Amino acid sequence: MSKFAKVLPVLAVVGMSLAGAPAANAGEGPALVHATVTNECKLNVRAEPQLSGQLLATLSCDSYTTCLNLPVNPEEPCGKPVVGGEYSCVGGKNLQVKDNRWAQVTWRAPKPAYVAVACASFRD
Repeated sequence: MSKFAKVLPVLAVVGMSLAGAPAANAGEGPALVHATVTNECKLNVRAEPQLSGQLLATLSCDSYTTCLNLPVNPEEPCGKPVVGGEYSCVGGKNLQVKDNRWAQVTWRAPKPAYVAVACASFRD
């Protein structure tokens, strides 16, 4: 018996088990984060959940990062926010808001990185 004849049955079983595995549904993973048009397509990624934290990057409306945590509910698309320093920006209803909620993102994993929740846009 050739070595290929011994391997083929194993490959067939592995192939069948992979084909039968359920695919992940959309929305099951962490949300993507980007800037909003109402904030001139600028969203700062910081090393700490406060304005004085080191600026790591500025996201645009077209550049994204990923939430570190899974969504908890529609109001918390990036998981439970971290309470930090206060900031202000134009919020979701096109109104000026002051907030202190920060979402942890994977910008420079494993080190922490944060974006201001009220200033960000999230998508699955």
